Amino acid sequence: MIKIIPGEWRGRFPRLIDEMHKLRRGVFYERLKWQVTVINRWEIDGYDALDPLYVLSLDENERVIGGLRLLPTTGFNMLNDTFPQLLPEGARIQSPLIWESSRFAVRMTGDVGIDSRIISRATAELGMALNEIGKAAALTHVVTVYDRVMHRMLMRVGCAGEPLGPPQMIGGVETYAVLYEVGPGWDPHVGRLAGGSVTLEPEDRAAVLARRGSAFSSQAKGISGGEGGQACFRM
Repeated sequence: MIKIIPGEWRGRFPRLIDEMHKLRRGVFYERLKWQVTVINRWEIDGYDALDPLYVLSLDENERVIGGLRLLPTTGFNMLNDTFPQLLPEGARIQSPLIWESSRFAVRMTGDVGIDSRIISRATAELGMALNEIGKAAALTHVVTVYDRVMHRMLMRVGCAGEPLGPPQMIGGVETYAVLYEVGPGWDPHVGRLAGGSVTLEPEDRAAVLARRGSAFSSQAKGISGGEGGQACFRM
């Protein structure tokens, strides 16, 4: 089950937000040993203050087993503003048609595995949700940053995306920036791994459309480069 929570609605879903931040702490701080900030048992950073869209995978008891966050590339985001070394020198990705996915995390226990050697159901479900959100928002692409372990896992199931450049060592971790094209190509393969299709609830779809409107508003105000809503790869 997928649940989408706009950051400005976090007060309406305190349990789910609490579980998400604690899951992130368990994955990034405790398991992966990344240099991240933990406050009151939450992994949290400055990008959470930008009211991203949180996309959560819930189990049958509506407990969080996976999640990620989405930000338009027309504003501040991790790839452009924290990991620019992953892009060609001098380049930025800025377009209302491209959103960034970050802080992808899946619980290691309690999830239903499709094949424990390949991919979990929560991972596939989040991938399907990303594509559905992209189609609802009329996006062309989703960009993300992940490490070598995730890259190899996604390569095995044919979902590794298009690298934007060679991997770089960041904090002792081999790291990739990857572009995913939104569209029907995801649906049959990832849907099989997810155990079926993912449908956005009306409230979730409304939240996506509202965020799409704010991304185009930012473009119109000159926050991003490029013209006519096209991706801006500044060199």
